[in-house]
Amino acid sequence: MTRRQHGFTLVEAMVGVAIFTVLSLAMAGTFLVGYRAISNEARVIAADTAVSNASLWLTRDLNSATTTTGCPCTIQAGSPLTLTYGVPPVAVVYSVDGSRNLIRTVGASAQASARGITSVSISWAGCYGTVTIQPSATGASAVVLNVSNRPGGCI
Repeated sequence: MTRRQHGFTLVEAMVGVAIFTVLSLAMAGTFLVGYRAISNEARVIAADTAVSNASLWLTRDLNSATTTTGCPCTIQAGSPLTLTYGVPPVAVVYSVDGSRNLIRTVGASAQASARGITSVSISWAGCYGTVTIQPSATGASAVVLNVSNRPGGCI
């Protein structure tokens, strides 16, 4: 008399689980690599956006400034920079807050001109300035901008 087999044997079930485990690990590895690539790209985009926003306001204000107090200087938490320009004179204060936002204050109005900034260093050589913006994104490199051709003359 022959026996009819119903279901799977223990060996067949273990082989199936082993194959499923190998395939699951391969897929998880692929997704992990993709996630890391997307995360790195997001940090680079965030750093580029922060530097772009900071450079627009800061270079415009530096080009227009008639005086800067305390430069060469570094704008970071607890170390602001004051620029003055225009008639009547308008004071613009740049600072970095605890959330790594570059804050631009004109009069009593403060606004975040860029987010994700660790520090901004400014140095002058004659009529030419160099601005180094350090984004806070992991792995982001500092960006160096040149400020020149000041219509108000040298600082």
